[in-house]
Amino acid sequence: SYLHVKFKFYHLNMIINHGVRGSIPNASRKTVGYGGNTLCVEIKTSKYQLIFDCGSGFSKVDLDNDLQTILFISHFHHDHIQGLAFNEYNSATDKKIIITSAHSNKETTYNNLFNYYKAPYFPIKFLEIVNKFEFNEFDNVVHNFTDLKINSIELNHPGLCSGYSIMSNQKKFCYLLDNEFQSNQKDKLIKFCNNSETVIWDGMYLESEMANKKGWGHSSIEQGIEIASQIEVKNFLISHHAPQREDSEIDSLQKNLPSNKIKFASENEVIEF
Repeated sequence: SYLHVKFKFYHLNMIINHGVRGSIPNASRKTVGYGGNTLCVEIKTSKYQLIFDCGSGFSKVDLDNDLQTILFISHFHHDHIQGLAFNEYNSATDKKIIITSAHSNKETTYNNLFNYYKAPYFPIKFLEIVNKFEFNEFDNVVHNFTDLKINSIELNHPGLCSGYSIMSNQKKFCYLLDNEFQSNQKDKLIKFCNNSETVIWDGMYLESEMANKKGWGHSSIEQGIEIASQIEVKNFLISHHAPQREDSEIDSLQKNLPSNKIKFASENEVIEF
């Protein structure tokens, strides 16, 4: 079920889409309906706050002092990390945010973010000044969970990219942004996604746009529809909307989707998980 509320929840598993736009933010009256912030998805359980990517939508994440916060980076392209420095970090002084990536060790993850947030790209050495982060190996992080199971999958995207699945209370969530779908991935993706409560799929392009975007690392809306038809899933959310894709176009596409389990992701939507 979909909720559109902004108060705090406790002891309720939920997914929050803080950003659904790809490549660059686009905040205009023509994109406000589905949202203009770049990628950031949050899952809250009674113990954990799991955040997937820190695009500009990360600025809105309410860092919860009562939960352990872990940030999973899918890859290091700017639309997935550009919001890290713009959260207010109003959490307790002793609270650390764990940062990890399935395809990058902790040193590389730190160095990539450190270099992004320093001169000549940023006015300060952000990671040295804001002492809120603890970098850790992906395997170490996931092995410490007793009530969650987190897996990763390699995606087809320039510069390496990881997708993630989370199993909590016998419900599965999959985060699969920035993947250029190829036929040899099909069986692996279906196995990874099958029997999910919610899947977030990269549908940046229409099939008619793909010819000019080969090698850019993104899938089509139509490819997402095909995958959704072959898996058991409650909510199949098409996300990473092209920056120029206006609300009116997405509304038209939504009306022609073949199943009510397939939807276009919307910023600030909250989904029970």
